[in-house]
Amino acid sequence: MPHTRRLVPLTIATVVACVVWIAVVVLVAPTQQVAGVDEGVRSKLTFLHPALAIITIAAFIVGGVFGWRHLSHDRPLDDLRAYVAIHLGQVFCVMALVTGAIWGKAAWGVWWDWGEPVLVSFLIMFLLYATYQPMRFAIEDPERQARTASVFAVTAGIFTPVCFGVARLTTNFLHPQPLNDPGGSFGAEAGLAFVLSIVAIGILFITLWHLELVAKATRIRLRRVQRDVEGEEAVPLVARASSPVTL
Repeated sequence: MPHTRRLVPLTIATVVACVVWIAVVVLVAPTQQVAGVDEGVRSKLTFLHPALAIITIAAFIVGGVFGWRHLSHDRPLDDLRAYVAIHLGQVFCVMALVTGAIWGKAAWGVWWDWGEPVLVSFLIMFLLYATYQPMRFAIEDPERQARTASVFAVTAGIFTPVCFGVARLTTNFLHPQPLNDPGGSFGAEAGLAFVLSIVAIGILFITLWHLELVAKATRIRLRRVQRDVEGEEAVPLVARASSPVTL
């Protein structure tokens, strides 16, 4: 079973990283000021929302990498890894959009601004990946389903950083740009909290990725055992190892 032994140390690392990150955000990182006005608790979203967005993009890229590996080597496990990475990326993407909307309402007085390129590009990515599951499960043949999903993962995985990168080249920004502030007005304490947020959310993603891989691999094995118990045609062990994953 893939990655089972890594779950305990990853879980411990996730708890430690998140506790340290939250402690630094609450106790160390100062509240930011805009135009001389203290933003208060609202500024704390700076240490959550960007990390969610960054890990979302990383998850989609990881999905593309495993999609490419599946197309290159035809290993069903790579297709499963790509699926789980994209699925978690979608969850993180929703959380990034929601926390961004909350921050926008507090900072700008509106939940959304269609003139903000970073927001619109992120929404485009979300809508693109929202088609992944419907497209995948509309195909009944498991092998064709896996190949088509891998092509999607690779194509979208290339498009995602390009789309976001082009949006960041524009200058029409309302959206804060913490990545463009290497330490000046951002401050050392805030910079530390920002880096810790990426580390903590990143480790959380990795832990959830391993956990979902183990859960889905277990379910797939149970389905195969159930088919054998019910008297369906026995499948040779070698064929089982190379058969496409049915999610």
